[in-house]
Amino acid sequence: MYIVISPGGTLKALLGIILLLVIASSLGVAWFITWPPVARVPLWINLFNLNLEANIPTLFSSLQLIAASCLLFGIAHCHRAQQRGSFSWYLLGAIFVFLAIDETAALHENLTVYLRSWLGTSGYFYYAWVIPYGLAAMLLALFFARFVFHLPCATGVGFVISGGLYLAGSLGAEMLGGKYISSPGAQEITYSIIYTVEETLELLGIALFIHALLKYITREFVQLDYSVRD
Repeated sequence: MYIVISPGGTLKALLGIILLLVIASSLGVAWFITWPPVARVPLWINLFNLNLEANIPTLFSSLQLIAASCLLFGIAHCHRAQQRGSFSWYLLGAIFVFLAIDETAALHENLTVYLRSWLGTSGYFYYAWVIPYGLAAMLLALFFARFVFHLPCATGVGFVISGGLYLAGSLGAEMLGGKYISSPGAQEITYSIIYTVEETLELLGIALFIHALLKYITREFVQLDYSVRD
């Protein structure tokens, strides 16, 4: 048996899964709008709700992050073998491992509980984890700016676009959602739209980053449009 791998095909598959997850989650929201509140929520709604943890969207997001980290470590290893700069690639791989662990274990949600009680945050900082993570993101952006600038143009642009989408969702939309949900008169339907946009941007950002990494590998090392023996 032969398996054909290509950056474009991988991106299409990831985008297809993301679309299905968004549709499934949105159907769950529509179910709540259509039906009156009940004591027992159907299992499929919680399984696909983009705003919940330990479900299918969380698993998919974690797998995407792990896949990105594996590609980054693979690139770092190849650079090291060729005696080219590899530290930034290894560091990026480690960061994505942390993000995968965070996504699975909901570390930032747990951090919010402590920071909110300690700092008394509200409004845009209702989800208080955005403060330390936002500062870390700015520092990392400054640290990697030169690294990204020296990448091939298409790869650098891909990194910037995918990173921008991911941060727009994980930090920007999260802050907007915190501001809204902590305000008087907040409506569940509006908040559901905000968190759907947030999670969709995160998933899209990671998918585009994986695509940029695969394109970089085909440019610098090997062609991935090949058949693999089973």
